[in-house]
Amino acid sequence: MATALPRIDVAREFLDELLRVSASEGGGVVRIAYGQGEQEAHEALRGIGGKHGFPVEQDFAGNTYVRLKGRDSAAKCVVIGSHLDSVPHGGNYDGALGVAIGLAAIAGIAASGRILDRDVLVMGVRAEESCYFPAPYIGSRMALGDLPAHTFNSLKRSDTGRGLADHMRELGFDPAAVVRGDRHLSADTVACYLEAHIEQGPVLENEGIPLGIVQAIAGGPRWREGRIYGTYAHAGGAPKGYRQDAVAALGEFIHQVNRLWDRFHEEGIYTLFTFGIIGTVPEMHTYSRVPGEARFCLDTRCIDPDIRARIDREIKEIAQGISARHGVAFEWGPDSGPNISPMAPDMQAGLRSAAERLGVPHKAMASGAGHDASAFADLGIPSAMLFIRNQNGSHNQDETVRMEDVQLGAAVLAEFLCAQFDHASRG
Repeated sequence: MATALPRIDVAREFLDELLRVSASEGGGVVRIAYGQGEQEAHEALRGIGGKHGFPVEQDFAGNTYVRLKGRDSAAKCVVIGSHLDSVPHGGNYDGALGVAIGLAAIAGIAASGRILDRDVLVMGVRAEESCYFPAPYIGSRMALGDLPAHTFNSLKRSDTGRGLADHMRELGFDPAAVVRGDRHLSADTVACYLEAHIEQGPVLENEGIPLGIVQAIAGGPRWREGRIYGTYAHAGGAPKGYRQDAVAALGEFIHQVNRLWDRFHEEGIYTLFTFGIIGTVPEMHTYSRVPGEARFCLDTRCIDPDIRARIDREIKEIAQGISARHGVAFEWGPDSGPNISPMAPDMQAGLRSAAERLGVPHKAMASGAGHDASAFADLGIPSAMLFIRNQNGSHNQDETVRMEDVQLGAAVLAEFLCAQFDHASRG
């Protein structure tokens, strides 16, 4: 049977059209969730899919699907997906590249004359970026019937203040289906989920490797509302031994947490620690007052549940020591950190085998960032991710990728699909 060479021209055509419809005068692209840019991106996906002869459909939440028909459309389908929204003035490839690679793979399979055992859906996902609505993986979770009604009803878009339901109705979608918990996709109808995505970091580029095979999507404790309470005092009247300085305590806390990160690194354990927000109370701080309150947001990530528990334990132990030394009290607020989402071992093995058959260099790696694959994996749907080397990081307008790496990613994906789901051609 002919080799299924990916149609990289289809990927390029889609990416060029996205850039045309969503490029911003301020630089980069703007595809706001349930806004004009994202809507035009989905219309572009519908147009490209139809142009190349694939059936196209949308679900009640507005997610778009381009279908490669297989021998048995009643069998569980394969979903290849990623998101089409972007951060404000972001790059054209975050999320959208995964959809482009899916299109290239199914177009190549169709051109080769192969017919897979089951349907493959290339899914353009809505509202993955949580900068617009404060919840993760909104489009995927709605398609899966996994966005609780109380969460859905509370979501308001950051730029308009209007509810998600209003924005959905405005575009002709059905918020009532979300409230009912309707499912367009489920473990009963989906055999597996695949997501290609730019790496969004420097590892593959620095190591000269085009592809990464993701072991797990990281999770970990996350404290968005951390507080340290001391005592306000006059800067000239409180000697060192008599102060309960919240900022001094915060400074030591940041230092000690970074030393903890050093220890994990020395042990060869993947972890990430970020103090994304720190500060004092604007109404109270001044140059001549000892701070009585400090605030922090601490984000931690790992891919091992035992390490997650260790992070929580050791950070709390650090805080206890600082409290005793500085006479302060820590208040953590809720732990809003996500669960760790392991990728399916057999799918990782299948992607490795596909890359090896094609002679494509690759490495196993963790995903520190969240992705729609988490929403599928967390519901028991076998999931896998393929990282594509990219330059200049991500969530910025300088984000870029080499098309030869896109070609390699699409080739590995097509090879995986044919090896896993073309039993008739193999005899």
